[in-house]
Amino acid sequence: MSSIKKYSIQKFVIIFALATVVCMSLVALAVYIVDPFLQFRVNEKNRYILNPRFVNGGLAKNYNYNTALIGSSMIQSFDIATLRNTHKDIKPVKLSTGGMNLAEMELTYSLLNRKTTKNVILNIDMPFFNQAGVVSRYPDYLYEDGFLNKLQYIFSYEAVIQYLPADIGMNLYFKWHKDNIPQEYVIKTSIDELGSESYLRTYDADFVKNNYLRGSTVLYQHVDGMEERMQASLSAFVPQLEIDKHTDVSYTFLFPSYSALYWYHTRENNYYNQFLDFVADFTKAVEGYNNVRVISFLDRNEITDLNYYGDITHFGPALADTIMTNMFNPKYEINSSNIQHMRHRVDSLVDAYIEKNKDWLPK
Repeated sequence: MSSIKKYSIQKFVIIFALATVVCMSLVALAVYIVDPFLQFRVNEKNRYILNPRFVNGGLAKNYNYNTALIGSSMIQSFDIATLRNTHKDIKPVKLSTGGMNLAEMELTYSLLNRKTTKNVILNIDMPFFNQAGVVSRYPDYLYEDGFLNKLQYIFSYEAVIQYLPADIGMNLYFKWHKDNIPQEYVIKTSIDELGSESYLRTYDADFVKNNYLRGSTVLYQHVDGMEERMQASLSAFVPQLEIDKHTDVSYTFLFPSYSALYWYHTRENNYYNQFLDFVADFTKAVEGYNNVRVISFLDRNEITDLNYYGDITHFGPALADTIMTNMFNPKYEINSSNIQHMRHRVDSLVDAYIEKNKDWLPK
């Protein structure tokens, strides 16, 4: 090979290597500046397309908050601006993903800023305590610190290809179209409404009933061994929180408003009593802590009105706002002395609902 060819190949390799380094540096710089998954900072003036499973870790580590609300899709309809406006001393953040299992809840909880967090609100979904051997499905590199994790983030397919261009475009869109911005865009980029799908859902009694009769939006539970699984999950879950080590933090455990149709479904499939027994067991397990309160919205009159719901479990913003408003209302606190009264209320509401709707409920 001639010296000219050797020189040309070497020159090409050098130019290619330099170009690669420059391109990778520009990509890394762009991801760092835009920070689509909030791993370095949270700029509330920017508009991000917020995918909860990608941004929860960054929000937990970098957002300015003193109150954290953690849970599954049952709380995704919450606009926590309502909580902020109702309680002026609260700076809340919602860390929620659809189907958040106990391992993911514990992981999210472990990332909270211990210096600023004064209130922790954990949504308690009975179905997730009826699972065994669950593991987190979140991307590890977004929930663990370290140089290599940040490097993986900066060059990840999700950040570079899926979200970086979209976030840049979304910021430009909001700057150029200050009026008449679609509700979907507002919600998808709102930290206060993280994960909300209210713009996609229909909150209507007939809609919910028809979907239920078709077998849609119904999850069935494995009943055999349910009590043992739920007790095992409870016994493992509470110690993981290390409540006694965070005596300066107030803990609120929230039981949300499942519809009366859902409770009817649990009766028909033989786990109504197991779920309500679990509420009592959970309350007993945590009420010994001085910094813990349990609140229940299970027995509200509204559970019999399916117009509040998008399916048999998920309620919409109208009901969510009232829960936010009453989050610290002693009226909804339950303990060993009044839990049986709450359970009787659920029984009565479900009985009345079944009687009123027996013409169409499956036999």
